[in-house]
Amino acid sequence: MTDDMVRELAAALDAADRERARLQDELDTATAAYQRRTRQARQWRDLARGLGDDLRQAHAARDQAISTSQRLRVGNLAAREQLAANREEAGR
Repeated sequence: MTDDMVRELAAALDAADRERARLQDELDTATAAYQRRTRQARQWRDLARGLGDDLRQAHAARDQAISTSQRLRVGNLAAREQLAANREEAGR
């Protein structure tokens, strides 16, 4: 092998090493971005689950409030009717 051939091979090897390093940097950057996005997706998923749970609890509380309100209205109406009947009885 001549000195020129050795220099050419060394230059090609250096170029290949630089390209490998550049590609490794790109891979590292892409991997970090992927991991960030994966973490963020997990956080969004957990948040959505929590919001779903909160929404179900809010619906249950609303349904309970409606039921209680209806029972109170019925009781109030019954009390008014009873009061009117008692007044009518007292007036006789």
